[in-house]
Parts: sequence; C-alpha cells; structure tokens
Amino acid sequence: MTTFGIEQRLRDREPDRDVTGRRLALPPESWLLRGGSQPEYYIYRALQDRGLVEGIDFTYQSPQAGGRMTLGGAIVDFLVVFPPIGINVQSLYYHATTAEQRAHDITIRATLEGQGIQVFFISEDEAINNPSGAVADAIAGRGSTDPIGL
Repeated sequence: MTTFGIEQRLRDREPDRDVTGRRLALPPESWLLRGGSQPEYYIYRALQDRGLVEGIDFTYQSPQAGGRMTLGGAIVDFLVVFPPIGINVQSLYYHATTAEQRAHDITIRATLEGQGIQVFFISEDEAINNPSGAVADAIAGRGSTDPIGL
C-alpha cells in the first residue's frame, strides 16, 4: 500500500488534523457551499498568500472547452492567468480508483494543453501538508504533470 493511501485513511478518521497530528484550519462554510473540498481550500489560500486575486489572477472551477456539459470539455480546479497553468487537486477516492477516472484526468490534461495551458496535478496530501510548496512548484513549472495513479 502506498503512503498516500495510509495518509488518506488517517485523515478520514481525523479530518481536522494532518498526518503529523497538527490541527488544520477547516474551510469556512461559504467555501463548502461553493462545492469546494478541504484540500482545494488550502490551495486556494496558498494562491491568495502569493498575492493572487480570484477573478483577476486566477479562477476557481474554471470550465474549459465547454466544461462538463460538452464532450471533451473539462473543469480545471484553478486556472492561473500568468503563467497560463491549470492546477487540479486530486484525491485518491475520486481520481485514482478506476481506469475511467484516470483516463478522464488524462483527457482534461490534453484538452488544456491543447489550449496552451500547462496542467499540474497536486495530491490531496500535498495540498493539505504543503500547499504553499505545491503552488510554488506548479507556478515555477516543477510540479507533477501526471495524474495520480499513473
């Protein structure tokens, strides 16, 4: 079993703590009402901590090529304007369980890269334990460009 799976199970038992036992700031209710996840919230805050402003420097849940309503469309969790990058936060449950889920993530990457947007995938463990580092790596072009499970 991978470390990622163990960390996920530990967090399922205590969602307000990271794998080291440190208490995490939970997302505000307004974030949860938007449909955002806890790991996405940490990436959102890391983008803001870098001085980026939502709606100007980045968008959250940005539909691309028609979004979910169009065959071949995609939703990118965070679309940064400059440099043009997409950041997708990936959980083990929703992204690495089946071949269909992994294929969907590859399709999203291809769709966005076809538009000149480099895509980075951040595991939920990295989003929770090191969101600032994950965002810095993505913006610098050092992050993972492969979906988890590949």
